[in-house]
Amino acid sequence: VLFGKVFSQTTICRFEALQLSFKNMCKLRPLLQKWVEEADNNENLQEICKAETLVQARKRKRTSIENQVRGNLESMFLQCPKPTLQQISHIAQQLGLEKDVVRC
Repeated sequence: VLFGKVFSQTTICRFEALQLSFKNMCKLRPLLQKWVEEADNNENLQEICKAETLVQARKRKRTSIENQVRGNLESMFLQCPKPTLQQISHIAQQLGLEKDVVRC
């Protein structure tokens, strides 16, 4: 719902993919222009967007570990299933990994 008008998910997807007819694009333009102006002037919305950007930036990417390093890591954990923080730091340093990767 945008300013009292209901748009289907299909319409929104087609708009984003630039797959709407020229006529439909012309119908949507004034509504979307109004929405953009309102969003630009809404400080609360801008704060929400900034917060979301920070959350996305903090998310850690999935770690990919080479087979040889993985084998070494598994054998170390077989020898010591519950390493201390100091041992984890040492293992991470030996294998060239971050402590958080070894800890997980």
